[in-house]
Amino acid sequence: MPAALEEQPVTSVFLAILPDQVAAEQIARCACEVKARHGLKGAPRPTGRFHVTLHTFDHAPHALERSVQMAQMVAAKVVKGVSPFEVRFDRVKSFSEKKSNCPCVLADREGNEALRAFASRLKREMGKPAGHFTPHVTLLYDDTIVKEEYVEPVIWTVHEIVLLKAIMKRKTFQELGRWTLQG
Repeated sequence: MPAALEEQPVTSVFLAILPDQVAAEQIARCACEVKARHGLKGAPRPTGRFHVTLHTFDHAPHALERSVQMAQMVAAKVVKGVSPFEVRFDRVKSFSEKKSNCPCVLADREGNEALRAFASRLKREMGKPAGHFTPHVTLLYDDTIVKEEYVEPVIWTVHEIVLLKAIMKRKTFQELGRWTLQG
């Protein structure tokens, strides 16, 4: 990792799937429509930041390099024998654990079994219990709670996973690796 980037405050290091360009544009339109329909004040996330987080790693300064190495090793293993699969998101809702600045997300009511199985496989490769996984794409953050509602489905085929480092001050991602599904 270049020293200058190592010194940047990191908010997270995570494995994710990214929508293709068509899906990302559809997600951006959905975010704008939801914002307008519900009178939300939060700004939609930039189109290039839409993603589904598969797993977040320890990003404390003393553990960052080890976390990145572990993520790279696990990613290289988990893609083997997995064919590309389709994901579908057709609901918008808020995750309301907080009293303010709640994420408004694109989610699914049910389905995405291949994605859920892939996330479980990833956890197993790391020696962790599968746990609960809620596939979603964050659209924006707002104080208003949006109750679950149906939206036009956003569908894309997952061909790869990426390792991203979120850099706080720049509000950007740095890509640390990309692995193609090899099924």
